[in-house]
Amino acid sequence: MLKAKSLALLLAIVAIGIAQASATQVTYQINMTVQTALGNFTAATDSVFIRGEIQADPQWAGYTHRVLDGDGDGIYTGTFDVAPRPDNSYEYKFVLVHNGADVWETLPANREVVVGDAAITQPVVFFSDISSAASVDVEVNFRVNMTVQDLSGTFDPASDWIVVRGNHANIGSWGGATQLIEETGNPGIYSLRVQFDDLPQNTPLEYKFVILDGGDPNAASWESSANRSFTPTGTEPDLLPPPNGNGYGEINPELVFFANITPDDIITNDVNVIFQVEDTPLNGRIADEGYVYDVQTNDTIYTIESIQAAGFFNNWPWGNFAPEYTLNDAGTNGDLTAGDHIWSVSIPFAAGAPRALIYKYGANQLDVEAGFALNHQQTIDDSQASFRMSIDCWGSPDTLYQHWACTTSDVNDDGAPIISEFALEQNYPNPFNPTTTISFTLNQANLTSLNVFDVLGRTVATMNMGRMEAGRHTISFDGSNMSSGVYFYQLESGAVNATRKMLLLK
Repeated sequence: MLKAKSLALLLAIVAIGIAQASATQVTYQINMTVQTALGNFTAATDSVFIRGEIQADPQWAGYTHRVLDGDGDGIYTGTFDVAPRPDNSYEYKFVLVHNGADVWETLPANREVVVGDAAITQPVVFFSDISSAASVDVEVNFRVNMTVQDLSGTFDPASDWIVVRGNHANIGSWGGATQLIEETGNPGIYSLRVQFDDLPQNTPLEYKFVILDGGDPNAASWESSANRSFTPTGTEPDLLPPPNGNGYGEINPELVFFANITPDDIITNDVNVIFQVEDTPLNGRIADEGYVYDVQTNDTIYTIESIQAAGFFNNWPWGNFAPEYTLNDAGTNGDLTAGDHIWSVSIPFAAGAPRALIYKYGANQLDVEAGFALNHQQTIDDSQASFRMSIDCWGSPDTLYQHWACTTSDVNDDGAPIISEFALEQNYPNPFNPTTTISFTLNQANLTSLNVFDVLGRTVATMNMGRMEAGRHTISFDGSNMSSGVYFYQLESGAVNATRKMLLLK
């Protein structure tokens, strides 16, 4: 045993030596003269660091990789060993510490270095790629499409205001009530031209659109999407008013939907949605164990008296369901065949409701199907007056009924197209703070979950999405409770999985 341990130790030492010997030296360079001219960096008191995958754990944190200006020319450099790994690609960003606060580069994507056997010197770059301290006068035409919010009832054109708030006094310094006006001839589209003097050239300025309930600045509903931005370059044309302009170059950001929620994300026609669930696992567990219990209140049921559908559409009314949310197995109100253990109900949904339907079933008005936030999800098709969802298997979002299987086919009888691929897309935005959108495609209906791991392989978040249908899906991930750094998100659906990398910057 001792010899085996000694051999293992020797091999480990040799492996470490090989890794150290094969590490590649990379020299990083950044020009801070522009940030100094802009007043964002003071050489005597501030400092510059690299954070990213070149660091030992924890990555994307700390102050281990500092770059220095040895000759006072404003170009900061640092040479560091980078250990080899299979793809030899490393992402990073520069971080300056100004007046004691960390300031990250605002680039939309991380910087990258690809290492080999020879030492590498990265080219000199400017912080956030801002290469000039020149200023520019611009006027920006802020435009937002509010038709979806109007249709969904979250914006009343008669009384509510849509305003722009951002990182400048002219748009409220993230407050105030800089109101956009509905365009003549473009119903639902609101816009406002705002002039800015002496904006730093090539420096992004961030903003968001905000709904003010009744025009009250203190009753604000912000966009849930990431901050928007525009970047003055000094090359903007000055065409308004014609023929000679007014001394302000025009910037015209693209027309956007509020919170990036488009008509594709909501139903645009009233539709009757038919819920369907097979109760075989519920019957099986009651028959074998004598009872099931409410996972939230521990209330117990011994027989099935009724089954209900709960979700955001009816505010999860456990214990107090209106009759219209009760399913039946009697061949009425959406149920096709009496006594076949498929319980159904037809529920009307009005135009403007979310297309992604998140829901759960209850028995005897109690939450006995799955744990908290373990729900079914399907996508509403409003192309016809009635939409029959595919049959859910009772308990499939959780493991409470894993020993009792459903017997009915889960094929959607509405002739849904066959999806041939399973794919996980890159999250957007990336880097993100604190929310990001993840899209994926399932080639068949199955239990689906999303797990998020840190760089040490520890699970930091899990989203059990229940049984999801074949097709493309989009979910939002919230990293509010996580620290800045690199994470890996893995989608599992049945026997297949896929993994991608994302970066949280706070």
